[in-house]
Amino acid sequence: MKIKRAACRILLTTLLLGAICSLPGLADAGDAAHFLRDGLGARGRSMGSGYIGLADDYTAVFWNPAPSLQSPSTVLGGGLEQRNAGLFTFSTLGGWHATESWGGGAIVLTSDLYDVYQVAGGFRAGPVAAGLGVRSYQFGVPGDRGSGLGFDVGMRYGLELNGLSLVIAAVSRDVGWTPIRWGSLGALVVDRVAWVNRLGVGLAVPLSNGEWTVELDGELSTRRPPEDEEPDYWERSGELNLSLGTSFRWAGIVVRAGMQRVGLLGTGARLRPTVGIGVRVGGFAIDLALVPSPLGSTYLGGFEAEL
Repeated sequence: MKIKRAACRILLTTLLLGAICSLPGLADAGDAAHFLRDGLGARGRSMGSGYIGLADDYTAVFWNPAPSLQSPSTVLGGGLEQRNAGLFTFSTLGGWHATESWGGGAIVLTSDLYDVYQVAGGFRAGPVAAGLGVRSYQFGVPGDRGSGLGFDVGMRYGLELNGLSLVIAAVSRDVGWTPIRWGSLGALVVDRVAWVNRLGVGLAVPLSNGEWTVELDGELSTRRPPEDEEPDYWERSGELNLSLGTSFRWAGIVVRAGMQRVGLLGTGARLRPTVGIGVRVGGFAIDLALVPSPLGSTYLGGFEAEL
């Protein structure tokens, strides 16, 4: 089974590179790190990737480099993700530490073909938090290697309204289309990571022995810079998406659901439901998520400890 999966990965990668290299002038190249577009971790994915405002688990520095507005603490965790019914497997490990005035953390994603390393840090001043993230991409495909260095910026603003917690957040990822430079593919000297901009609004409602949360994120992204005199740039490169997620926590059990990156451009909206469940005992939590897909569902699992 492992040999078969490895062969499938190599075949898919070779076909993908061949298709990209065959594009005239690489006009449609870009989105080099498309595997990160839907996010990381069982919690964020199970909430439909609507998570930039409420993110507070070990993947939080990926979703938003601005420190969490929750109580100061230290979180460590890791996870495993199997996409397309196990055809691709990703492992993650990360954590963060936050005080009343600042916060920072790091996360690492590894797979057979890609490795991504990110560090982030920022400050907190009352209801406002802002931060900067630096991400290193390391790609390895049959016959070549690529690498790039990207930057993220983010902010969060929190309000308390009659016992309700409202968070407004904004994130700009891979500012300026992070270039991925390849070593030997003559036709693909430089590829680009999509420049993704997100605006999110999250609401947390306290319940008896629990909490209900909901978040709506809007995403505007472009896969590459525009070329000279390109009238159909937005049609060829742009995306406009919405992500909606909700969670119900009662005692130590959390149930999550969402709609992931609903596309608003093109031929029609793509409704991709997500579901998940979590269990917390003291400072230790385990989370599971499922993202159904006709091409093979994605399964995610993760753990974290609050120190």
